[in-house]
Amino acid sequence: MLEDGRLVAVSSYFNDAVVSCAGLLAARAGSAVLTVFSGMPLGAASLADTDRRSGFKDAREALLARHAQSDRALSLLGVQGAQMDLLDEQYLENGEGGRLTGALAVALTALRPRVILIPLGLFRPGHIRVCDAGLTIRALFPHVVWFAYEEASDGTPPGAVQERLALLLDRRITATPAGLAPEGDAGGARQRAIAARASLADQNVSASATAPGRHPERYWRLSWKRDKIA
Repeated sequence: MLEDGRLVAVSSYFNDAVVSCAGLLAARAGSAVLTVFSGMPLGAASLADTDRRSGFKDAREALLARHAQSDRALSLLGVQGAQMDLLDEQYLENGEGGRLTGALAVALTALRPRVILIPLGLFRPGHIRVCDAGLTIRALFPHVVWFAYEEASDGTPPGAVQERLALLLDRRITATPAGLAPEGDAGGARQRAIAARASLADQNVSASATAPGRHPERYWRLSWKRDKIA
């Protein structure tokens, strides 16, 4: 049984948490999604390759569209959305990564979580950075229970999950499989999750990644070697 209190899912990029954790979020009243790389680039006229391929004319148009798309999906799930002002790496001209750890700690503190979900760190460098930042600030949240979720993506290389779990174990962090995905309909949670994922299929998220059942939700409860698992 998952602990009572607010659950906060940390989403590295727009819609990561929706695609990967929609069922759990929809079934968990009072949940929130914190999107890390959601800041608007100063040089809004610049155009990243992914924006160009998606038909956007500039970065501002792309970010506004992603904000709106994310808001729509979170509304369908019935959860709160919160954003940080950090830039996606495709918009960075010089290093800004040093801000991540402290900014994440501040943002999470404001949300007052009881349970935190962080990405396992499988697909993009930003996923790994966000996961590592979460692991670094973990000691600041002594009464919070930490889980990692597998990022749903068709681009995850074979063996990536096993390699990441082994790396965590080398750091004295044990990841125990946790059956958090809700069973049955849980008050319409399945329908809300399907609708939220479907709302993302038209932009920058593959239809197969958002298809129900294509990427089952997978979670690991994180514990540190000196901890006792309740």
